[in-house]
Amino acid sequence: MNTQNAKISINEYRELGKVAWFRDYDFAMQESARTGKPVLLQFQEVPGCSTCVNFGAEVLSHPLMVEAIEEKFVPLAIFNNKPGRDAEILRQFAELAWNNPVAYFLGKNGQSIIPKLANSYHPLAMYDKIKEVMLKTEGSLPGYFELLEGDLKIDYGYAEKAYFETPCFWSGETTMAGHPAVISTEAGWIGHKEVVETYFDSEVASIDDLNKYALGEGFFLVKNGNYRTDKEPQYYLRKAPYKHLPLSRAQRTKINRAIPYREKPEKYLSPKQLEWLEGSSAAFNGGAEMYRKNIATAWKALGEKL
Repeated sequence: MNTQNAKISINEYRELGKVAWFRDYDFAMQESARTGKPVLLQFQEVPGCSTCVNFGAEVLSHPLMVEAIEEKFVPLAIFNNKPGRDAEILRQFAELAWNNPVAYFLGKNGQSIIPKLANSYHPLAMYDKIKEVMLKTEGSLPGYFELLEGDLKIDYGYAEKAYFETPCFWSGETTMAGHPAVISTEAGWIGHKEVVETYFDSEVASIDDLNKYALGEGFFLVKNGNYRTDKEPQYYLRKAPYKHLPLSRAQRTKINRAIPYREKPEKYLSPKQLEWLEGSSAAFNGGAEMYRKNIATAWKALGEKL
């Protein structure tokens, strides 16, 4: 088969986000059979309405979401407003033309592994579907993808935030990160108090539960009073090569805890982050602390540099 047109530019259509999509259904199914990866079939309107554009920007553009899709799936985009082969595939799946985004998750035989994603355009909805497929087909999640759920909850307002005064906020970062509900921690100041800014998942534990844990460690819940980040947040991470990587909030927190507890931080990194880490002498020339930047901004900057 001619593969020249099997993929499209990842920057050609806003509606498709940052994922590198195959555009030929038959080729994608062959790739699925060859690699054993399921197909993520995304029906999308291109050019599309604001819902479709936002879907590309919010659901299909986070670097770790993009990496999960490209690493664990054969990504296939079919336009629902284009004649020819796209229209044939649209009819094959009985989907509507000029419709909002719809995603299927197919095995190598072309059958759905789980129900499709439709009428839901939130990043966490796509995350939940991908998680369900991974657990069903592989039985586990990559560390970086497991952490992504917490990052998305922070980004979209589903995580709660609290501040705890600590005798030493650098050790406080790692201690608070040990609670299963905590997504991210950061050392900072409220007035002259050393505090740890803590994002946590209230579906896992309440603020009262978290406060009991903090009190047991000698920390005290305080009100936010013009919090400011310390110049050296994630103290242990900042002294290691990981500081040069684009990292999400949850990754920073887990890696910062892993280092003093003698765990392996690499288990929280994606394949691309590991590749950058292994080629650190070239990738990190200049010594920029990428970990403190927004992950999407830092990811793009490092990718362009290399």
